[in-house]
Amino acid sequence: MLSAMTGDTAHEAHTVETCANCGAALSGDFCAACGQSREDIKRPALSLVTDTLDGLFAWDGRMLTTLRHLYTRPGKVAREYADGRRQRFTPPIRLYLIVSLVFFAAMTVSGVRIIAVDTSMTDNGPGISLTMFQPAGDSEPIRLTEEERDAFVVRARELGNSNLIIDLALRAAEHPGEIETKSSAAANQALILMVLVFIIMNLALHPRTRVIEHVIHALYYHAAFLPIAGALVIIAVQVDLPAIAGVSLLAAANLLSITAYCLFDRGFYGSSWLGAILRSLVIAVAYSMTAVALALGLVLVASM
Repeated sequence: MLSAMTGDTAHEAHTVETCANCGAALSGDFCAACGQSREDIKRPALSLVTDTLDGLFAWDGRMLTTLRHLYTRPGKVAREYADGRRQRFTPPIRLYLIVSLVFFAAMTVSGVRIIAVDTSMTDNGPGISLTMFQPAGDSEPIRLTEEERDAFVVRARELGNSNLIIDLALRAAEHPGEIETKSSAAANQALILMVLVFIIMNLALHPRTRVIEHVIHALYYHAAFLPIAGALVIIAVQVDLPAIAGVSLLAAANLLSITAYCLFDRGFYGSSWLGAILRSLVIAVAYSMTAVALALGLVLVASM
């Protein structure tokens, strides 16, 4: 009898569910020790949205803690959150959305044009320059006569440009301010696409990791990346730097981004230094090409 009771007790103790965050025994839907929900994080990625909708912009003390740990323990916040120890961290979508809104607000307040359309008139017709993150300024629209428009179209077609590119160039020349405004307004959505591209790239490089974990990693990575990128952009735009200083700042920014990805990759995926460095180079090239393509896409959409 005693042996049977002892066996039953041992079996019950063996099957007691514990909190993924603090290890305490669970007796309900929430941990009595730390308050974390017993709900498993390893579920469809869309469920992260529902975690965020409840008090999306409510400030809590975890936000500063999360940001601090993102910089002092790169990759570890996402790893712990994905593994269930998430009570002390701000959910990734909430943190990303707040940081991205602050990023674009800082660009606006500091007078940075996210997409800049500059025009000039040359002997061959209107010239258009499309750049990113430029100082505030008003581009003068170019007023073309019918003869000038026709001549420009003929020359552009002779150079092999499609009608879509020609129409885009004409609209940008005649309405540069409108193109800038619409492009910048869509930049926030474009940044979300960059996060999606980042997820896909990491999924290709780490195919055995669950999609939900890639999503968590990408959101936390961008939440840490945007404040640094924003500060560097504002410094580069607002401070009149010599050419050598500007080149040095760009080189330092590229080196910083590659180093940051290495650290986040090692912290989250547990990669070796060699593997993290090789992946960071692939990510850097693919991410930069995607950013340029999205910038052109923003201008194209704005011109429609």
